[in-house]
Amino acid sequence: MAVRAELYCYFCGHGCGEVLTPAAMRRPTPEQLRTAYATVPEGVAPVWEGTQPRCPRCGGQLFLERFEHEVVRRSARALKRAS
Repeated sequence: MAVRAELYCYFCGHGCGEVLTPAAMRRPTPEQLRTAYATVPEGVAPVWEGTQPRCPRCGGQLFLERFEHEVVRRSARALKRAS
């Protein structure tokens, strides 16, 4: 199972883009978010100060606004037709 998450800035409202993190727990950890955001283009991705993500625009604190669990299928299986 994976978690689809997005970080937003408290001050300017900037969204840092949506990422998928592999997680078996309720919320992604800061380490999982840092790894997931490593593939997001610079200028959109958060700037990290230790374990705290900061807004790339204004340097404000970010919060996890929405996150939802998602099932990710690894291979495209042929589905059986209903009879």
